[in-house]
Amino acid sequence: MSATTDPIPVRALNQVTYCPRLYYLQYVDAVMPTNEHVEGGLHDHRRVDAPDLKNKTRTDRGTATSRGIALSSEALGISGILDVIEEKNGEQYPVETKHGPAPHDGDGQPTVWDNDAVQICAQAMLMEEAFGKPVPRGYQFHVGSRERVPLELTPELRQKTRDAVTRCRELAVLDAPPDPLPSELRHRCFGCSLAPVCLPEETLYQLGHPAPVKTEDAPPELKRVIPQSDDGAVLYLQEPGSSVGKRSEHLVIKKDGKEMSRVPMHAVRQVVVCGNVQVSTQALETLATNDIPVSYVTGHGRFIGTFSPAPAKNVSLREAQFRKFSDPVACLELSKAVVRAKLANQRALLMRSLRGEEEARGSHEPAARGIYGLLGVLDDQTSVDSVLGIEGQGAALYFGEFGRFLKQPPTGKRFDFTSRNRRPPRDPVNALLSFAYAMLAKDCFAAACTVGFDPYKGFFHQGRHGKPSLALDLMEEFRSVIADSVVLTLINNETLTPDDFITWRDACNLTESGRKAFFAAYEQRKSTVITHPLYNYKMSYARMLEVQARMLASFVRGSTPTYTGFVVR
Repeated sequence: MSATTDPIPVRALNQVTYCPRLYYLQYVDAVMPTNEHVEGGLHDHRRVDAPDLKNKTRTDRGTATSRGIALSSEALGISGILDVIEEKNGEQYPVETKHGPAPHDGDGQPTVWDNDAVQICAQAMLMEEAFGKPVPRGYQFHVGSRERVPLELTPELRQKTRDAVTRCRELAVLDAPPDPLPSELRHRCFGCSLAPVCLPEETLYQLGHPAPVKTEDAPPELKRVIPQSDDGAVLYLQEPGSSVGKRSEHLVIKKDGKEMSRVPMHAVRQVVVCGNVQVSTQALETLATNDIPVSYVTGHGRFIGTFSPAPAKNVSLREAQFRKFSDPVACLELSKAVVRAKLANQRALLMRSLRGEEEARGSHEPAARGIYGLLGVLDDQTSVDSVLGIEGQGAALYFGEFGRFLKQPPTGKRFDFTSRNRRPPRDPVNALLSFAYAMLAKDCFAAACTVGFDPYKGFFHQGRHGKPSLALDLMEEFRSVIADSVVLTLINNETLTPDDFITWRDACNLTESGRKAFFAAYEQRKSTVITHPLYNYKMSYARMLEVQARMLASFVRGSTPTYTGFVVR
């Protein structure tokens, strides 16, 4: 929206009064997630929003009722579609519908929240200009308690409404959202559909705002306002020659004209197409409409690309991204943070995999000591190239011992690993590693796009034309804890054997059954719940990817002073 000319939606005045940061994210960045509260409100508005009732007037018992009336005012600078306009005994007034029960004041009487009052007042002011008649009051109907609450439109409320319009104009020209609400208003964050995007507690923690109080019995904790894990599942499609279509609200998978399975659309959060699988235009359109991305990978796991809904509209983030990632100092700081996390996570997995009976943590291993030494000199590096060199030395130490991470099964069907190879991978272990990294790159690409970044402009993997550099940057701190961990689980638990691989012209790939087992293990790992080292609450690895991307966005915009990479405990 134009900050100076476009009319402000009446609903936005409600948002800016309730939480300025909510207004910015929803109307400036155009982030529009939903949750059960939003869906409930949409359900309750189904009669108001019915096309056959819009702009029509019905009279019953002396009251004329009009629904879905669109009004706009250049003088006020606002516009909106009014739920209901009623007229009785020559008096007109707006009636706004709300999903939940009515709040009550100290005397037990139903009342109207300040932000809702501003919205009703704005509707009344639109009516006054459009119809030339004073509107002294409005009403709010609460579906949850079936109560109809009157609201007097006082001069003070009218001025507060005009101030809300001014505040919207001021926020619309900012390059970054305002800070989250202060601690005394933090209760408003719970139940907010934008909490997983806003990350209010995390942002304030980074800014050093008042922290939760520590008691003798418990350490301070952040109040987590976002869910531990994502809703819905990842649907993997890999049956050669199969096709995917849409029927009603389901994805229908067929092969040779026969239906193989049917998946409800609401149960899917992402689709991964692997190999020769056809997806119909109707299915793609419906998936895009429901904000469900479709990622394509080759049969041997190379990430090709993602078909996704329209990119996030927060242009200001991408502008800040290009400015920040063109700053050598900022790139160096971010590169150190990412490599520090990567080295620490590699060292943790190495020590856990090689620990013996006498040494519980495996820290005596030369490679573990070597990586620890690299962590000690990382802060002394003065360029991204030198940080890249430290990262390469750490990888050499880590993969030099990776073969020892593999347990040798009693069946004798062993896996061997001597060194990392790729493009193409020439042995089963490298085939698994490449496949796992492709899946992780796909998820980091999706996280970058979801947040609103350009996934091709990175800060660490620079100068790689045609490569999703930022996705590669984001995945560095998760390579060992997600991708490598999946590979070790599949091999050490004997979920896969060498029989699950095929080699052709020096290229080793998973079989169809092997890929199926891999996908199951990969999703299980992503659903594993771990504790965030900085915020001290639990979430899944899948959620962690997006949280880290959003905290990177917060740093890029200048909302937080630093970015901290994820380090497993």
